[in-house]
Amino acid sequence: MQSKLTYKNVLAVVVAVLLLVQVVTLFALTQPNRGLDQRLKSVEKSSRLLYNELDWVNQQYSLSVLPDGSRLYLPELDITVPLNDTTRSVRYNFNQGLPGDGDGNIRISSSYMTNHDVHAISCSDMVRLKVEPKPDAYSPSQPLYATVALADGRMLQIYASTTKECQTAWQTISPQKIAAEFKNAQSR
Repeated sequence: MQSKLTYKNVLAVVVAVLLLVQVVTLFALTQPNRGLDQRLKSVEKSSRLLYNELDWVNQQYSLSVLPDGSRLYLPELDITVPLNDTTRSVRYNFNQGLPGDGDGNIRISSSYMTNHDVHAISCSDMVRLKVEPKPDAYSPSQPLYATVALADGRMLQIYASTTKECQTAWQTISPQKIAAEFKNAQSR
């Protein structure tokens, strides 16, 4: 019994072989990507843990209540702000900075900030304070909010975050509300 090789039969076999080659090639190409996807997920998880750690570190210090009970004191910048519910919630971290770089950065968060483990970036950097003659916003997501001329001649620059990804973490209090309180800062 001899089978006839027709054009249709040869074409069907060629198409079947080509489909099989495509499936094998697709499988071979996706295998390295599966490992890459796992590594990316691991990096993303590590980044979230790091940002949560940063949130915790950035909330290490609270402002000190002055003896008269009407103002809070920030010793690293030698300034005071009015005591109220907003300023009472302020937590901060001080970054000394480089010599000749002004008085360093104060990064402010609030104990009213919520949702620490959901965001993919650090949302604790709500407000940044820096004593410097001219504003220097280092990030477009943290523009200049206000400049305050202190009685001792220093210029306090106030930067408030506008990061949209952090809105769920800032439902109770906004960076702008905190920054508004620091517009009332006074040198001691």
